[in-house]
Amino acid sequence: MQLSELALQSIEEIILYYELEAGLAVADAVERRIFEQIEAIEPCPMSIPESEIFPGARKLVISKLPYVAFVRQIDAQLWEVVDVVHTSRKLPKSAR
Repeated sequence: MQLSELALQSIEEIILYYELEAGLAVADAVERRIFEQIEAIEPCPMSIPESEIFPGARKLVISKLPYVAFVRQIDAQLWEVVDVVHTSRKLPKSAR
């Protein structure tokens, strides 16, 4: 699974926030949890629900953290994490 530049930037900002607010140990734990959750879906990304916000993407809820990762299929074998966002962020509703 690859991460987009946007996803990498978002994760960097998340880690920096926790480092400043709670310290390096907490920031490291948050980073580990995010990457562990993303890696855990690699064998079967179709098992996570489709996103209602971003058509064509799937929504991975990062357990025990207020974040979701939006994941999309690039081709038959390759998936990409498009972004990781805080659950309180106001996102556009999907077009129906």
